Amino acid sequence: MREEPSLPSRFGLSWSALTLLTFAALGATMQVLHLAWGLWASEVLFFAGLAVIGWQLTGVSARAALGLERFEGRSFALGAAYGTANYLAWAIPLMALAQAIFPKRLVELFDSARIFERHSQLEVLIVVAGATLAAPVCEEIFFRGFMPRSFAEAPRGIVVTAVVFSAFHMDPVGFLARFELGVLFGLLAWHARSIWPAIGAHLANNTVSSVLYFLSDKHDDAELDWRLPLVTFAVGNLALFALARFTSVAAGAPARVFPVERKSPWALLAPWLAL
Repeated sequence: MREEPSLPSRFGLSWSALTLLTFAALGATMQVLHLAWGLWASEVLFFAGLAVIGWQLTGVSARAALGLERFEGRSFALGAAYGTANYLAWAIPLMALAQAIFPKRLVELFDSARIFERHSQLEVLIVVAGATLAAPVCEEIFFRGFMPRSFAEAPRGIVVTAVVFSAFHMDPVGFLARFELGVLFGLLAWHARSIWPAIGAHLANNTVSSVLYFLSDKHDDAELDWRLPLVTFAVGNLALFALARFTSVAAGAPARVFPVERKSPWALLAPWLAL
């Protein structure tokens, strides 16, 4: 990210790998044991927590490095607008294309909506809250606020991180759609020198997805009407063009990065309290 604090490449990549492996081993186990609370705990502890620990180990304030001090309501709202328009323009068409290409059995196997069938209404509410609140904040802290800083060039960091971001969801059907989302989030964070617009876009994407799911007929097995993704593609891209043409996400000033006292190992156990 331009004029932003960077991480030593070897340390940044090693710590990113450790974070992903920890999430895959412990976070996945927590979610299998109890999806609702496991989702919240794994997002906060591993993606947000370990990313903050990583910055603290370098002696840099995570709050400043992530641009969290520079919240601008307009940029956050524009990020949400981009996330909503992008969902219509690319997420829906790419998912429709993937569902048409992949075998039906594979599509059903990776249909994340099926998880709601095995949980109570309270658990579903907690999961949806986690997907629309915890995931956008915690995942952006790691995937747009920490991992890309390990790369000397922003374009490479954005693309590589988008690939990893999509791959960690372990969903081959939705891989391309989530990769495109990762690129969008990365561009927003890079331009604003803050992860707030990326959080807004991520939150909007997940919220729109959740709302459309609950408004849809979950038991409708009819063949996909291709007119719908074609319409959303046209409308969404028109909205994206208008946003790019007539608005701009504010490019924030370089972060006021300042060193902080290196934390003791015990203090690092609760980094989410010391952003």
